[in-house]
Amino acid sequence: MAFLSSFDIAASGMSAQRLRMDIAAENIANIDTTRTEAGGPYRRKDVLFESYGAGSFREALRNASLGKGFLSRNAGVRVAGIIEDDRELKRVYNPGHPDADAQ
Repeated sequence: MAFLSSFDIAASGMSAQRLRMDIAAENIANIDTTRTEAGGPYRRKDVLFESYGAGSFREALRNASLGKGFLSRNAGVRVAGIIEDDRELKRVYNPGHPDADAQ
C-alpha cells in the first residue's frame, strides 16, 4: 500500500521538524545567557537533516514507470546532527554585568 509509505515519510518529516522547533525555542530562551554549564556563553544551535531510503529521483521515476511504486516504506528524513554556531560572539557594552570584562 503506497499511501502508507507516504504517511511514514510525512511522519518522519514532522518528527524532525519538531526537534528543529525545540532547538529554536532553546535558542530563544537562552539568547541572553552568558554562562552555561560548559563555562562560556550560550551558542546558537542548528539542526541538520538528511534524507534516507528514497534514492534518486531518476530511480523513483524508473520504479514508478515499471509499476513498482516510487515510494519506499523505509524512506524519509532524519536528523543528521545538531551543530553549534561558530561565528564570533556579539560584544555588548554593559559595565554593570557580572560577566563584563575591562572593555
